[in-house]
This record gives sequence, C-alpha cells and structure tokens, in this order.
Amino acid sequence: MAAACLWSAPALAERLEGVLDGKEREWFILRHEGDSTATFTDLGGMHTIDVVGFVDPDSWNSRDSLSISMTLMDGEVTDYDVLYLIGTSAMPPLYTSEEADVRLLLESFDVDGNTARVVGRVEGTLALQATLGEEPSLEEGVDIAVTFDIEASRIEF
Repeated sequence: MAAACLWSAPALAERLEGVLDGKEREWFILRHEGDSTATFTDLGGMHTIDVVGFVDPDSWNSRDSLSISMTLMDGEVTDYDVLYLIGTSAMPPLYTSEEADVRLLLESFDVDGNTARVVGRVEGTLALQATLGEEPSLEEGVDIAVTFDIEASRIEF
C-alpha cells in the first residue's frame, strides 16, 4: 500500500510555467494543512513573498525546483532572487539570478485577508554557480521565461 501524500497540489492555475533552457516546464505550489510553498509577510507597507515550485505535484523534493523571492515596498518590487535548484539542496551547483540577466515583472499583487494573489513573470538568463564561494557564471547560464499566477499564504511571526 502506498504512503499517503502529505502535500497536495492546488488548482491547476496555481503553478509556475514556461520555458527553461528551451524546454516547456511547470512547477507546482504545494499545500498541507495551512502550510504552503507560497508565502508572504506584511510589515506595514513592505511585503516579502517567497514561492517554491516543485516538479512533482505530490512531493516536495527540491531537485529541479524553482524558487522566487521578492520584496515589495508600497507595491513596487525593490529586490528579488530566482534560484533553479539542480541538486537536492539550496547549495551549489544551482542556477541563480545573482550576477545574471534576469528580470522579474510583477503584474499584480493583491492581499485579501491571509491570502495574496501574486501574478507576474521571470525572464532572462540565470547564471550557473558551480561551487559555494564561486561567482556565478552567465556563460554557462540557462534561459528562463516563466509566468506565475498563485495564491500566497500569510506568515505571521
């Protein structure tokens, strides 16, 4: 008998999808009992949004996951990071927006209670960071063009 899945994929619209390194891809937002892999915090006009999409809608295995983190100040993006994990952890080797040519375009961000709808896209080239402490290399980068329309759950501290 198979073990029950602890995480579940939400409605089909809630995923990241597009092209990575010339291949069509999709990553799912996973949820379990109020926990989500798409979250946000609200610090009085400053919002931090963290989204992690997984390739398997039934597992939160980090290999091949896509992570997008952004900070908004009064609704405007002030900082963001994009990571494509090619290993089993957030340690190199990985592809990163650091030292890369990546743009995050936020189309909308609306908060309704403990949920925020986040719509946007990421475009450009991610740089390869081969080892910890080494600068990422755009020469070994991968092209990315991914859209997202997701619901993020509020985290309170």
